[in-house]
Amino acid sequence: MMQKIQPALERLLNAVDKLTAEHARLSADGQTMLGKMAELDALQIECAHLRTDISTLKKQNQNLEGTQKRAASQVEKAMQQIDDVLGEA
Repeated sequence: MMQKIQPALERLLNAVDKLTAEHARLSADGQTMLGKMAELDALQIECAHLRTDISTLKKQNQNLEGTQKRAASQVEKAMQQIDDVLGEA
């Protein structure tokens, strides 16, 4: 009877070792996945901030383009007035 118990006990211990190793691997994989999910969340937040920054920059660009057009128009009018004054002289 002892002869049968010893191999069965060894098989049981081997199975427990394999189960323990698999549990450790799965636990490590789970920790890795949690880390990746946290990293993904951080990147999504950063992406939202960048979208906001881009939107703000686009609006500033539009404002600057409008200012530039108005300034160019004023310069053009001033040049025309100078030409008119010089033409009269």
